Amino acid sequence: MLYDTVLLRTFAAICDVGSFTKAAREVNLTQSAVSLHVKRLEDQIGSSLFVRNTHGVGLTEHGEVLLSYARRILALHKEAEYRLGRDGGGLIRIGAPEYFDLRTLSSLLGQFAARYPAVRLQIELGIGPDISALLDEGELDIAIISREIGEGDGVFLCRERRVWAAGRGMQLDPEKPAPLALYPPHFRWRQLALEQLDRAGRTWTVVLQSAGTAGILAALDAGLAITMFPEYGLPNKLKSLGSAEALPTLPDFEFVLRRGRRSSLAADHLADMIINFFQLSTTLSARNGMYYDEHSHYLLRTGLNA
Repeated sequence: MLYDTVLLRTFAAICDVGSFTKAAREVNLTQSAVSLHVKRLEDQIGSSLFVRNTHGVGLTEHGEVLLSYARRILALHKEAEYRLGRDGGGLIRIGAPEYFDLRTLSSLLGQFAARYPAVRLQIELGIGPDISALLDEGELDIAIISREIGEGDGVFLCRERRVWAAGRGMQLDPEKPAPLALYPPHFRWRQLALEQLDRAGRTWTVVLQSAGTAGILAALDAGLAITMFPEYGLPNKLKSLGSAEALPTLPDFEFVLRRGRRSSLAADHLADMIINFFQLSTTLSARNGMYYDEHSHYLLRTGLNA
């Protein structure tokens, strides 16, 4: 039996985002069209593919089997189109926050560039709201965005922890206002930091504002301030702070991948490569009890993301 790649692409999108509604936006279809695609697949297979639960939709046993094959079929389909010259070159514009794991991103982009040398890559780094704005304005083809857990659109990549960070020589007095180095007011992380401190009754003062991570890290390194930072990316010259300094525990966040309005086979292939890497690394983490740095860098060393 031959399965229509259009139907399989819709099916995979639902699995990626966990919702028929969100999947419709990902594949640029109406929700009714997405439902129809699923029904056609179910009719072909003769079995249900999804079950609804409190978190959205989950896969049946037949759905799990089909997803494994669907990803391979779609990957081969894209590779065939690429190799036959329909989209052999061009430019992919990708954006990511400065505080994303840039070592992992650069390794993935390097592997992609080696595999598809005719495709040019243009990388934009910045703070989250600026990257989102560029994507919405059509200036990016793919963007990695940070968001609060479960908020907004995009395909989930990984969940991360936030910590309060300071220079190693910093001695923070719990009785005095916490000196903060923060991003501009429109950045959600700044709002969250102030909300958490206010809720905990911890006084604070903003001593530095920077539109880039470099300025904030310089303030921390000089011992002038503290900030909120992803735990996995904490530089060795910094340390994490917590209850001993009367600082509240911070909520986790997550990274997602969003696609722009302009579609191309090359951009789709890069997006799928990034998504598949993080899905595999998450699976390894859950099975082996490895932390993010351990499982992601293990995959990059062994090439399991290829």
